[in-house]
Amino acid sequence: MIQNQPNIQPTLLDRLIDDEPGLSREPVQDRLTTFGQIEARVARDLERLLNTRGPVIAPPPSYQELNHSLYTYGLSDFTSQSPKSQTVRQRLWQEIERAISRFEPRLRNVAVHIETSTEAERVVRFKISGLLVVDPVTEPVTFDTYFDINKGEYVVRK
Repeated sequence: MIQNQPNIQPTLLDRLIDDEPGLSREPVQDRLTTFGQIEARVARDLERLLNTRGPVIAPPPSYQELNHSLYTYGLSDFTSQSPKSQTVRQRLWQEIERAISRFEPRLRNVAVHIETSTEAERVVRFKISGLLVVDPVTEPVTFDTYFDINKGEYVVRK
């Protein structure tokens, strides 16, 4: 982990979000952020990505630009699938890796590792790991994640 954490400029989205609308100006220290804050924001953005449902019908492969556009943002709906099925688990991690590599440019070399669960669990637990690249820092990160089949909700924690 980084000992002397440099200040990093937040993303454009984070600069546009007003966490304190009562203040007319942002304090100078809020214009820069630490690596830990960036890591928490990436976890937030990953959770939003995973909890967005993509199109029911994928565009034809010949529509290359559409296949790489925001139209395909999110994941398929896995709530009606059995988390015990190895095929479903494989499809799930492949879709998660694809979505992250396509829509989260701050993460590189992404790997999803699904953990084993008990027979009765309707939760799929997995780890998302990769390199978090934010100028001037590159650090390995791991996010503990689970998918609650009953709620149809992903939760991402750093």
